[in-house]
Amino acid sequence: MRNIKLRIKFSTNIVVMMLATIGLLSGCNAYLSPDPYVTNSEAPPALESANVIDISGGAKIEFQLPAGVEDILYVKASFLRNGMLQETKVSRYDNSLYVLGLRDTSKVVDVELVVGNSSGKESTPLKVQVKPLTSSIDYALQTMLVEETFGGIRLRWDNPTQATTIVKVFSYGVVEFEGDTILAEVFSEDTKLEIPDYKIRGEIIGGYDSIQTQFGFQFKDIYGNQTDTFFLTKTPIYEEYLEPVATDIFPFKGVSVHSATLAAEDPTLTWDGPNWGNRSSYKLWDGKWNSNGDCYWAVAHDVNNFGGAEAFKNKKSAFVTIDLQKPSKLSRYLIHGMRSKQFVFNESSPKKWRIWVTPDLTEEEAKVWGPDSNWEVAHDFSVPGPIDGKIGSAVTDSDYEIWNMGWEYDLSIDVKYPVRFLRLEVYEAWTSAVGGGAVAELQVYGSPQ
Repeated sequence: MRNIKLRIKFSTNIVVMMLATIGLLSGCNAYLSPDPYVTNSEAPPALESANVIDISGGAKIEFQLPAGVEDILYVKASFLRNGMLQETKVSRYDNSLYVLGLRDTSKVVDVELVVGNSSGKESTPLKVQVKPLTSSIDYALQTMLVEETFGGIRLRWDNPTQATTIVKVFSYGVVEFEGDTILAEVFSEDTKLEIPDYKIRGEIIGGYDSIQTQFGFQFKDIYGNQTDTFFLTKTPIYEEYLEPVATDIFPFKGVSVHSATLAAEDPTLTWDGPNWGNRSSYKLWDGKWNSNGDCYWAVAHDVNNFGGAEAFKNKKSAFVTIDLQKPSKLSRYLIHGMRSKQFVFNESSPKKWRIWVTPDLTEEEAKVWGPDSNWEVAHDFSVPGPIDGKIGSAVTDSDYEIWNMGWEYDLSIDVKYPVRFLRLEVYEAWTSAVGGGAVAELQVYGSPQ
């Protein structure tokens, strides 16, 4: 019996505590969710007028707040978009707001503007009308340019308002399901670029053959609008990855005679950077570019003897030459910097480089270098700086994503002849005090002749 009494007493205490807790929580809830603290029982004055400026996909509405009213909190616009009520608010410190996401340029949209105060009261509405100009997604479809390129297509359009635009590309005949070809999404990207420019080579589905292929294009905005899918048939130009091998056709002529002064006087006094341990030239095409050990170091001069860091700081170039093994019509090249954030827009990552090519097809012919040779610059490139200004480990996600895409250039227009030997010249790294440029990956594509 004593045990029973103890249990009953203990249970009673628990019930009391629970009731007290519930009461406390109820009190907190009431405290945390009070009714508006009314200091002004009257609604604020309405806006007297507003100036509507129709823009792409909506309007900018300018107004003046009622004078002498201190407790105004916001101005709110209410309107229908795709049949659903939408609201846009700005604070008392603004004198304009935007109504966006409207697509039908033939339709006038009614907008109600109200003034709200800190007492939760709103004014009578001022009604205005908006007649939007062509939306960003419709303008994208109107200005879209699709061209055949090596291994796929090139897609461009105009986005003068720099509105966030989502593009999706589809393709027929690349995926089969139960014997039928289906429409598959092969590319998707969102962008604010003024002139977006993408090359779509079917990486998701293993690349495109050089046959007639039907592509579909659709544009979306962030307000739930989308265009119909527009179809075009294009034939990608044939290309393949050109597997390179190392070559020493430009050997270093000896540390004892090599200096920045001599190199400037005699351009034949150059050499392809030495192999630093396991960082030999094949690291340029081993499919890895995560860290320092995955790179090829193109060194300006022997850092242990003459030149070294000072020579590279003064923009004395470093070179590496590769043999593509067979004469090929070049389509493009792609360079990657290291993925490790330490090197993003920083340290030894290459900042400026040139791609040299020659029509000469034998090693003996290609060994000739200098003003009287057949070598010419196919591309001279400087990596744009980070948009957000942060480098290395502090780089922003958006700039890091751009960095990891690498830098690609179409060589097919500038280089008309078959190429066997290609030369990379690095003439500036991101940090001037380093002794060379750590090139993580160089990929060359084209069509063997």
